[in-house]
Amino acid sequence: MIKENRSYDQVYGDVDKSGDGTKADGDASLAIFGAGDVAARPDGKWQDISPNHRALALRFGLFDRFFVNSEASPDGHNWSTAAFSTDYLDKAFRWNYSRRGRTYDFEGFNRLPNYEPVRGVPSLFGPTVKTEDVANYMRRFIPYLHGSRDVAEPETLYLWDAAARAGLTYRNYGEFLATLSEADVKAIRVNRTKTYPDISPTVSTFATKKSLEGRFNTEYRNFDMDTPDAMTVESYRVARETNGNPLISSSHSEQRFRGNSRLGVWLQEFKTFADERAAGTGDRLPNLSVMRLSNDHTDGIGARKPTPQFYVADNDYALGLLVEAVSNSPYWKDTAIAVVEDDAQDGPDHVDAHRSVALLISAYNRPGALIHEFHNTVSLIRTIELLLGIEPMNQLDATATPINIFRPEPDLRPYKALLPNVALDNLINPPARDAATAYWMRLTDEQDLERADMADPEVLNRIIWFSVRGNVPMPEIKRLPAFEAMRLGLKEEREEMAEK
Repeated sequence: MIKENRSYDQVYGDVDKSGDGTKADGDASLAIFGAGDVAARPDGKWQDISPNHRALALRFGLFDRFFVNSEASPDGHNWSTAAFSTDYLDKAFRWNYSRRGRTYDFEGFNRLPNYEPVRGVPSLFGPTVKTEDVANYMRRFIPYLHGSRDVAEPETLYLWDAAARAGLTYRNYGEFLATLSEADVKAIRVNRTKTYPDISPTVSTFATKKSLEGRFNTEYRNFDMDTPDAMTVESYRVARETNGNPLISSSHSEQRFRGNSRLGVWLQEFKTFADERAAGTGDRLPNLSVMRLSNDHTDGIGARKPTPQFYVADNDYALGLLVEAVSNSPYWKDTAIAVVEDDAQDGPDHVDAHRSVALLISAYNRPGALIHEFHNTVSLIRTIELLLGIEPMNQLDATATPINIFRPEPDLRPYKALLPNVALDNLINPPARDAATAYWMRLTDEQDLERADMADPEVLNRIIWFSVRGNVPMPEIKRLPAFEAMRLGLKEEREEMAEK
């Protein structure tokens, strides 16, 4: 499971000890998505934003020295799926970030123009455009369909290619896929951005990699902050008031909550696999599933959008429901769930801005372990490869240290998902009531939030911090001394060369 952007301290900073009682290295003053004082409403109202992340870490293991290899989503989704980021990608995404004319072409597209509605910009399409017209336009920029190469693709390819070489089955949910919803197409027709939430049907999905053809769920949505990971603001509010079910799904008992959420789509398919195995009529769950669960990215404090804390709670509940489903199924005894952020987006952390959230969940974990050894994204990939019998893709994962968290005896007790506790007056960003809020809302409007990590990371981090902590100053970005020495050393070397 690949998530979006959170640092360790933002989620786990207020977790004082691991499940076995070992002291953990967190800073509670940064835990804006936890359950301590810092995550509370300004009026002091208690909240628990990510109870499933905490409960899962306390039972299955807390990683307080896990670092992502990446800086942002373009390289992050490549590190997370290929254990590598190419020279082209590392250079080109910075042009994109600085708005110097590049497009987001790092997940299988080459130079895909922005086709979505932008305020004040004429549309590429007319009011009668059909779904297939938009899809065919996008396909023009998928290189493998036209006999050319994706310039960002590593020569050693991706984890699913490695699985195929090992003779394993695989399935993809949202990674390196293009998706269009019914609401997307309607928005393109009227040249106006769509509104939250979008639980409309997915009307077109296609792979940007040939090796993914026929191996993805056609309903599962790619990055889109209007699509819920599990629940919408309204379904959550009603569930809190009635002790009901907040999950958006095609089978919800209430018509208004029937629709598309990422977890709802995945759960429907997984239940079919699990029921077939339980009945002895089939075993279709793939050996490897790759899943994008992205709403912990958050969306700033845009008008009529969920608050950052609700977005993270939505993501947390989806994670909890997934583990609940797997642990209650016949697959629990031989399944591991690896969870990683694509990047930490320079988020506040008292150790380093690359330190991030990671989980490795199975019935065979040492209970409540604290993993204080250094690990990173590639370590997690190497562990997945060893569990599945996959050969390494490149020198980096071949030499990475696998994660030592397992024991021979299983604990087959199922996990029960926890509903986050977000104050009901903290679900949707309210209109600006003061100059400071108006300022940060204006900065939100200036960011590109339609694609993963195209907003200015420092600005978005400060917007998120303000949404929770108000005018309390945000801590400065931290870097481990070793990383800082490398950065400063390179800078000094360049300066010396310039002087010569």
